[in-house]
Amino acid sequence: MVLTYPHFLYADPIYANGVKGINASIEDHRILLDLEPNTGTVLRGAKRAQFNIFLRPITSITATENFNNTLTPIVWLEESVLLPEEFVDQLKNRMLMPLNLVSILLPIVIALCCVVVVVGVVIILFTFTLSVDSIEIHGYTLIHYF
Repeated sequence: MVLTYPHFLYADPIYANGVKGINASIEDHRILLDLEPNTGTVLRGAKRAQFNIFLRPITSITATENFNNTLTPIVWLEESVLLPEEFVDQLKNRMLMPLNLVSILLPIVIALCCVVVVVGVVIILFTFTLSVDSIEIHGYTLIHYF
């Protein structure tokens, strides 16, 4: 028993050519997992597998005389999930919209904080220069703080 992708996707072409009607398609036969990157929520997924056996002629059985040495599919399994559109909308409204809002507001808040700090420093320097009085006595400058 050999496990492969369906229709021998990504396998050596000799296996696909050994069975009639095999047409591998990446979109239809690959393993798929679509995740929402911020939350890790599975939006769409598919596991696909094909079980195969080796087929070869057996000399003591005449019915197998015309068999080629090839890998033959016996079962193809697929398990898939697709998140309903209503849940995708809820995910967008409850999780992604607030994250987008934060990414928009964060630079604005940082800029406002910088403006407040600059204004505060200017006010402190302005009041400091108004409250300093200097007196010159015998060639020395005395600074008096109020």
